[in-house]
Amino acid sequence: MKFYEQCRSRCYTLTHICFLMTLTLLIGCSAKTSTPENAEMMPLSATITDIDDHGNAVTDLLIAPFTERGWELGDTLEATFETGEKIRIKFVENYGDVPVGEYLGRFSTSTKQFKIAINSGNIAEALKLKSQSQVALQKVELLAEDRQAN
Repeated sequence: MKFYEQCRSRCYTLTHICFLMTLTLLIGCSAKTSTPENAEMMPLSATITDIDDHGNAVTDLLIAPFTERGWELGDTLEATFETGEKIRIKFVENYGDVPVGEYLGRFSTSTKQFKIAINSGNIAEALKLKSQSQVALQKVELLAEDRQAN
């Protein structure tokens, strides 16, 4: 009888330990997934710090917020300026990655800052942008027919 009681006691102890471990894992997993469900769709605020010699809008954004959101080259972003003007830009590596006259966004190879531009154009003049004005960027999910057009 003593052997039976010892086994039963150990069985309850093991069951209790398994329950607590499972509970701990579940709580730990739920804490990790409680971050925003769709971080890539969260808007990103920036300040236009400069208008360069070519009329490009240079922002205070560096690459980290882009990678944290999972934004990649080729993504389409919507830029909303404090003037209320909204444009769609293609996130690219080089100006030539979009046709002449198209809006684009890229990181400067020298300063590592994000620039909003028009390929072979002057975006500051076209949209009346000024230094120290605000811009919000947000990833745009394109429909299948929009993706084929791009």
